[in-house]
Formats: sequence, structure tokens, C-alpha cells
Amino acid sequence: MQTLRDIGEQKLLDLLRERFQHTAEDLLKGIGDDSAVLKIDTSAVLISTDTMAEGIHFLPSLFTPYQIAYKLVVSNVSDIHAMGGKARWVLLNLSLPEDTEDEFLDNFLKGLQQGLNRYNLSLIGGDITGCDRAVFTITILGFGNKRIITREGARMGDRIYLTGPVGEAACGLELIKSIGHPVKIEEDESLELNIDWQHAKVVLERFLLPTLPSVPEPLDSITSMIDVSDGLFIDLWRLCRESNVGARLYEEQLPCSRALDRVATFLEIDPYSMIIAGGEDYQLLFTSSEELDNYYRIGEITKEGLSIVRTDGSEEAITPLGFQHFGT
Repeated sequence: MQTLRDIGEQKLLDLLRERFQHTAEDLLKGIGDDSAVLKIDTSAVLISTDTMAEGIHFLPSLFTPYQIAYKLVVSNVSDIHAMGGKARWVLLNLSLPEDTEDEFLDNFLKGLQQGLNRYNLSLIGGDITGCDRAVFTITILGFGNKRIITREGARMGDRIYLTGPVGEAACGLELIKSIGHPVKIEEDESLELNIDWQHAKVVLERFLLPTLPSVPEPLDSITSMIDVSDGLFIDLWRLCRESNVGARLYEEQLPCSRALDRVATFLEIDPYSMIIAGGEDYQLLFTSSEELDNYYRIGEITKEGLSIVRTDGSEEAITPLGFQHFGT
């Protein structure tokens, strides 16, 4: 008998898609993208959901309640942005132990409010339950733009872009683990470290209080898109799988921020490993047939196969490195 550890997250998703194939005329996009898309009258309504579970997505020993709530909002809004849409409303599910302190709740709600205000969202309902460990879920709704961008539209010859550097969040995770306690950066707390605090602050903010990029423009030029929530390589693999294409990246074109380089060196970790496999940056990875300014061009779409050209000129196969549930 197989367990979820044997099956893995991706095969579980494939099983769900196979068993629950959609045929309804008003369902424009179902399982397998960043958001579902419903046609309601003349509007395209986007719906997505994301969960943060204690022990998996956060540890109270490293996060403030404010940061947990704020990041929960951001991770959901990112899924709407990845479809080229605008988020509007959220439903919140709170599952909490009965001994949760009121101070935790107050700070959590402050972070939630800040996230909702930042992205002009309204909380319209949800559910509250008791449990042994904290679990928080947001279901988010919004409207599609003039075009719905999915993971399916990449074509051979398209250029591959990032809206910003990746790897900073993974570096921030390693830094907060080395610090060993929460840092209230939402209150401008700073620490005395053996590294420039401004560099440390950049990666901590990217991990704990990320800011989302704007949806790339012009929208008509974008052929496919996904948010980098689990890692560059695995999310590129997902995009190419849906588009039935391949990709070639170039290491020398992958952006590496000064903060990532300095903090990773301080932590004695190779920045490259964080860039290709670190998640939760919530940058947008997208393709276009056009040459676009103001974004990082990191490669091109090919007919098949996934590879990266290293700085020494060698070419390596890309494997779907990044975060997956159930240990696969």
C-alpha cells in the first residue's frame, strides 16, 4: 500500500485532475493553474485558496503572528496576479487551539488588516474551528483583466522573464533560523549581526513580509505566467508541462541581488542553490514573444527538454527542484 510520501504532491494533483475533469460551460479554467476561472455573466471571476499550517509553513518560534497573517494574504493575492487579475474579496478560515492567547490573536489581526489594506481587499466571511495546531486558510476572489493569463500559452521561441530576483526568501528563512527567534521587522526592529543590517533586512522582509510585483505590462504581450512560490526550477517545470514545451535558461542571466549574495556568503550557502530552488519570493515568471524592458530575461522556450547553461558554458538538465509537500 502506498502512502502520500510515496505518491507525492504532484501525482496527487494529477489524480485530482483526472478524477474531477470539468465540463461545465461556465468553468473556463479548473484544477492545475494558480486560480480557477468562472464565467459569470460577462465577467471572468478568479478564485484561489492557500493555507498556512503550523509546523509546515511557519513556526511560532520564528514568526510573529503579524507576519503569519500578512504573508497569508500575500500568498493568495499572488495567485490572482499570476492570472493577470485583480483581487477583491477574501474568506478567512481560522483553526486554532483553545489555549491561543488574545495577544496572538490581536497581532494576527493587525497583520491581516495591513495585508488587506495594502491590496485593497475586503474580508467577507469564513469559518472558525478548534484544533491542536494553528491552521489558517484564505479563499480569495477577484476579477480577470481583459485577458486571462494561464500556464498554457508558452510557445517555442518565446522569451522567459522574471519580474524580480528570486532566492531572497530562502535566504531570509535560513537567516531567521540562524537568529533563532522572531524579528519584528514590521516594527522596524533591527539586530546587531556580523553583517550589514540593511542586507539582512532585505532578505528577512522578502521572506516574512513580501511585497508583490505589479502584473507585467503590456498584458497582451504575455503568453503564459506563474508565480514563483515553490522555487524557480519547479515552477518553470510546471509552466512548461502545462504548455507542452521545453525551456533553456542561462545562469549568467539569473538575477542575484546584492543582499542575497552578501547574506548567503555570510551563511556559507551557495546563492545559486537558493535562486533555483528557493520558494516564497512571489515574483512572477512569465513568457512573451516580445523583447520587454524592466524585467529580467533569463532564457527562452524550446520545443522540448529543460536545461540551464552554466557560466562555464556547460549545459545541465533542469530537474523540478523546489518545495513539495509529503517529502518528495
